[in-house]
Amino acid sequence: MTAIAYLDETASGWDRTLYAFLAEKHRRSGSQRTVQAYSRMLNEFFGRAAKTPDQVTSDDAFAWAYGTALAGKEPSSITIAARLACLSSYYRFLIRMKVVGSNPCDAIERPRISPSNPRGLTAGDIRRLLAVITPRPPAGRPGPYCPQPAGGAAAAGLSARRGRTGLPPPGRPVPVGPAPGPGPGLRHARTGRFACA
Repeated sequence: MTAIAYLDETASGWDRTLYAFLAEKHRRSGSQRTVQAYSRMLNEFFGRAAKTPDQVTSDDAFAWAYGTALAGKEPSSITIAARLACLSSYYRFLIRMKVVGSNPCDAIERPRISPSNPRGLTAGDIRRLLAVITPRPPAGRPGPYCPQPAGGAAAAGLSARRGRTGLPPPGRPVPVGPAPGPGPGLRHARTGRFACA
């Protein structure tokens, strides 16, 4: 690939085109994250290729886009597409600026990206979730167990209902031994069910 307009071919000269491209990308997209990702990918590509943009071939672009990362991991289809989109966008900018005459990415076929299935909870995840949920009765309805705080408002209310006799009114919960669980409870005199005071 040959340059079709004069450009200082020192590193600082090509760096200026990269900065101009990133500045334009930021103005057009408004995303700092995109600019940082493009800057990282372009620096990685030209660092590996060790060539100036006018010397890059389609083989160089293909080897980088489909090549393994520094950690040795095979790139996914999304990573390959992102690399090609980044490099191609930079070369389209250079072509518009009349710095180079062609885009090395034009000859490279983009990978087909199939949408991944959304990940939901497995049956085991649901069982573990249900195991930690404590069932609570609806508000205002007696349940099998309603914990009562020791003393406080519940004890004051019970004392008020007992009146002077010290006994609860008919049909009201009668204090019994501790209910199953962390605290004491009240059992209904007729039904024997635990109920909230």
